[in-house]
Amino acid sequence: MIWRYSWRDSVPCAITLSQLALNFWLAASWETRPLVYNLLFAPLCLFLFWYNGLVASHSFVHTPWFKSELLNRLYLVLNSINIGLPQIHYAHEHLLHHRYANDRPGQNGLTQDPTSTFAGGKNGQHESMLSYCFLGPFQLDLFGSFRDICRRGGSLQLGAEICACLIGFGTLLLLSRQYVLLLLVPVLYLGWVLEHVENYYEHFGGEPGDRYANSTSYYGQLYNALFCNEGHHQEHHLRPNVHWTQRPQVRLELSERLEQANRVILNFPPVLAWIEHRRIAEQFGRPSARISAHISAQTTAKRLAEPEVVISSGAVAVKM
Repeated sequence: MIWRYSWRDSVPCAITLSQLALNFWLAASWETRPLVYNLLFAPLCLFLFWYNGLVASHSFVHTPWFKSELLNRLYLVLNSINIGLPQIHYAHEHLLHHRYANDRPGQNGLTQDPTSTFAGGKNGQHESMLSYCFLGPFQLDLFGSFRDICRRGGSLQLGAEICACLIGFGTLLLLSRQYVLLLLVPVLYLGWVLEHVENYYEHFGGEPGDRYANSTSYYGQLYNALFCNEGHHQEHHLRPNVHWTQRPQVRLELSERLEQANRVILNFPPVLAWIEHRRIAEQFGRPSARISAHISAQTTAKRLAEPEVVISSGAVAVKM
């Protein structure tokens, strides 16, 4: 048995490896099909990219799938090609997100959570959805992230993943420049846009500083069955190291505190929650949220459990 937590992790693993194989097959066989037929693969490629970031890359950060450290590190290298960035960078930013939990800007005007939906907002409000989602992919602090990763002892893994990205992209470019320009690059950009939409509505309406209401949740059974309980996002923030199969149990164990919290429960999956943006905005305008708008990022960090970012088992992990 190679799985550390559950054989069910074989599903996202197989999907992301299939994504990698599909990309190289499309590039290698691009010239054998008319352009219009090739472009028909775009929705599938976009879905696989979105699924990768939403489910596979995310769950792997917190609960690396394999018992073998070598397999964990190898998977990180391969999946970096899929997402177009070193996965250790994704992990680093994501764990800062858990540490500072979508904080508001502090006295210096900056958030400590690099993915905070308040980073580009004004007067303690969320940044607009459009600018956050469509400009967000261009606002990465790669050099700052790489520096911090190296300081924490992750330079070798980072180097391997950067090399994998460069070699993978270079190989795809050699196989078919048209594939890269007309399919790969648009899918990478739109895929990251979808990831930003997902993150935005997983936190839009949440109250920084309240551990039981700093995120949103969506409890649709089909969505959670297909996407590894990603709808239980508030529960995930409360216990990030719990395997995705146990998130519904976390909801049951903390049901009393969760029911008491004045929090946002979505009627649609986060990627579609723009449909109810107005309702959420009205709920965010409640008095408790206006009071929390004056809480600084430093105060928020003290109220939250501050996990330690460590590198173990082939992945960056969070230690509560």
